[in-house]
Amino acid sequence: MKRVWIYAVVAALAGFVSGCLDDDNNYDYKQINDMEGARDNFQNFKDSYSVVEGEELTFAPAFTFTIDTVAPDVSYEWYMDHKLLPDETKPTYTFKSDKCGTYEITIAVVDNKTGVRFAKSTYVQVRSLFQRGWTILSDENGRSVLHFIVPATHTYQMVHEGKVVNRDSLVYHQVMHDIVPELGEEPVGLMENLGYMDYDRLCNVTLFDELVVQQKQWAELNGNTLQREVYTYQEFRDDLPEGFSPVEACMTFSMKAVRDANGRIYWANKADVSDFHSSFYTSVGLNDNMSFSHLFEAYRLNGSRSCVLALTEEDNSFVGILDLGTNGTYTESTVIPEVSMSESGKMCPIEGEYANNFSNIEKEVVDVLPANWVAESFGFFDVTSAEPAWVALLKDKDSEQYELRFFILAVNTAKTVKCSDYCEYSIGAISDYRGMAVFNNRCYVVIADGNQLYYCQYGNDGTNRGELIKLDVTLPAKVKALSGLDLQGEGSSIAPHRGQLGVALEDGSFYIFGIGELKNADGMGTVDCKQLFPDENTPEKDKNFGKIVDMIYKIGRGEDYMSFAF
Repeated sequence: MKRVWIYAVVAALAGFVSGCLDDDNNYDYKQINDMEGARDNFQNFKDSYSVVEGEELTFAPAFTFTIDTVAPDVSYEWYMDHKLLPDETKPTYTFKSDKCGTYEITIAVVDNKTGVRFAKSTYVQVRSLFQRGWTILSDENGRSVLHFIVPATHTYQMVHEGKVVNRDSLVYHQVMHDIVPELGEEPVGLMENLGYMDYDRLCNVTLFDELVVQQKQWAELNGNTLQREVYTYQEFRDDLPEGFSPVEACMTFSMKAVRDANGRIYWANKADVSDFHSSFYTSVGLNDNMSFSHLFEAYRLNGSRSCVLALTEEDNSFVGILDLGTNGTYTESTVIPEVSMSESGKMCPIEGEYANNFSNIEKEVVDVLPANWVAESFGFFDVTSAEPAWVALLKDKDSEQYELRFFILAVNTAKTVKCSDYCEYSIGAISDYRGMAVFNNRCYVVIADGNQLYYCQYGNDGTNRGELIKLDVTLPAKVKALSGLDLQGEGSSIAPHRGQLGVALEDGSFYIFGIGELKNADGMGTVDCKQLFPDENTPEKDKNFGKIVDMIYKIGRGEDYMSFAF
């Protein structure tokens, strides 16, 4: 009986289905007017943009329907931060803001025949005029003078794999001279304090960095306005060490440290990640007033446990100093709980299988620069996974031969510092070392020897070779300072952007070069150097900056250190 009942049900269903068809078996289904491209249904509409205050940005996204491909019957809606802009009903929209911050812009295309909406959002980061760019410090008869070269995005079209695509690049048409009146006297150098990166956009942080001017009285400048906020000595409050004379510093979103001429390192734990001055130093040096010969810069680009790097004076050993304070992730609070930084400032020897390379170093440590690294397994340029790393240049005191080292330091759960990756290369003699610039994503450095520039790869990926390659560029004077912008942005997969190298010379001139690489299977290949600034349109007044003391590329925010937002 049961089997007969099942057969009856199946027969009834078959009759029902056949009744849905007409006598001609005409399947008259209505096709949906969809957009081509799935998630990337809008062309000429990137995931993010970056502009300066007051700069106009016109959006003109393009799309194609699967049915109405020529003249679709559609309406347009534009939203800013999820709020409808009722007057914006055209296919283009011009954005402009005089206030720093991050804005979400959404376009919705409505198919008037079906009422179906197709939408996509982008984020526009509005930065101040001085947030990022080439920063030059000069000495004008003992007076500190600051100059600034502003990068601007230029979009052009190129052919890639037979298709015309849009391509972003940087141009330099705005040069500003002597921008901070009464900055100070007796200039020595520049340093950037990369502050807190509000990746989740929960804390509404708009000031991402500070610029430290090293001079007779060190000045800490607001990263957006370049106006002085404090002199460094003022952060000791009423506890200034006698004869205080800072020579080096390292600052992150969670700590500040300065090394005095007496070799002591003074430390301050910050109380708030968004406030560069939520801390003060004490007059007692780290590790019971221990003497250090160097304190190196460090970039803390995320909330992971980190450390800074110093060199002891007594035995010429690298040591890590814990930098642990954090406000946590996915939180709107910018306060750093005391419990998270209870061991910050603790000095640790560097452990692991490479430990012997860091203690009792017989060679002279010439230069050490940050080179934060992201492992391929995390996805290249993912700044939230960046690990603290450095490139070091050492010299044999007897033979004058140089050695290049790259290493990554990790702070484990036991609050000790371990070297997790290490490589070194003998790179030969350098007769007149003048400076080094690091390109951390591409894993190479550029080294200046007098008025000559040399390219050198590093890293353990199996393709890099630590050999000096002379760049084909003739400089009219000796190099005074180098700095690099490892330009990686949206569209880099189409054709790699050139890394940009800033070169300041002793005759007051300044150049920007694009470094192009073409690697072979063994990693060497060829490298070329293309001058980007000054160009044929640069006025004479913008080609010389007097007696240059130092120069850096001011990154502005940690995100642009790993992946540049055009």
